Amino acid sequence: MKYFGNMLTFAAIATGMLAAWYWFKASRVKIDPGWDRNGLVEPGIHSAAQDAWMAALIRATADSARLNKVAAIWTAVAVALNALAGLVWL
Repeated sequence: MKYFGNMLTFAAIATGMLAAWYWFKASRVKIDPGWDRNGLVEPGIHSAAQDAWMAALIRATADSARLNKVAAIWTAVAVALNALAGLVWL
């Protein structure tokens, strides 16, 4: 039983660290309007440039939300594993 409890504890630590990594990645999402990556220059028309920045902001927000969702799921797994390890140690 002690071995199983240790395994659950280490699995909880690993999944918690994985969740932290996903949250770190979610906080580092770049807002990229796309013209640098495609070898283009920023449009001279203000509304076109503004539209590109808004679209990039929406994409970055969606990417960050997806990474946050994955991090929340891994955190739930870590909490469940930690709770199971606590029950095993009783």
